[in-house]
Amino acid sequence: YVVEARIRGSRFPDEWVVLGNHRDAWEFGAVDPSSGTASMLEMTRALGDLLKKGIRPQRTLVICSWDGEEVGLTGSTEWGEQFADELRTKMVAYLNVDSSTSGPNFNPSAVASLAPLIVEVSHSLKDPGGKSLYEAWKASVLKRRSGQRRGQGIKDSELVDTRIGSGSDHTVFLNHLGRPTVGLTFDGPYGVYHSVYDDFYWMNHFGDPGYKYHALMSKLWGVLGLRLANAEVLPFDFDFYGATLRTFLQVI
Repeated sequence: YVVEARIRGSRFPDEWVVLGNHRDAWEFGAVDPSSGTASMLEMTRALGDLLKKGIRPQRTLVICSWDGEEVGLTGSTEWGEQFADELRTKMVAYLNVDSSTSGPNFNPSAVASLAPLIVEVSHSLKDPGGKSLYEAWKASVLKRRSGQRRGQGIKDSELVDTRIGSGSDHTVFLNHLGRPTVGLTFDGPYGVYHSVYDDFYWMNHFGDPGYKYHALMSKLWGVLGLRLANAEVLPFDFDFYGATLRTFLQVI
């Protein structure tokens, strides 16, 4: 089953920005996917508050709660296949959050045309550690790659993972319908993945004490969604997309 809510766009109602998270879990699923579900509920509450004040996005926001992700991406795939013709013509982008957080390290993925947008938005949000999200993100990537690239910096163009595989609900939209997708998560040492220990206690004590990264994900997800929904010209960077495809060819 798919639970779906829509906020109809004021100017371009037939252009959709779709945001989704799955709600089914192996065992308790405090991280995967309930952290993402919690962030989605808070995000939709904030969007609802804006709507009550008369603030409506220019494009339609479609928020989806998927079932059956853990057993073959079933909910999102069935929805994508059922409404394929409509989605091919109306879907601007799909923003997926599987798990909000298992730690403090921002680790997004995106098609290359949307990667620069994530970098841009990260400057406007504050990390719970006190820095901007951009600064904290860059520091965590440098730390993670320090063994491979000693003494070297990292370029903004290298921050977002543009080599997207499968494994979550973006798959039908990217690989079957050819729509641009983004995946957002904060990660860390997550040794309880898909186990009975992925529970409330683990999240409270290890994953995200105080739920600060849950809250940051709600803000980030909502800001990216509204940025796409309200842009006069959609913020796709096809220059960067072309350069990224060139690197894929070089690898091949």
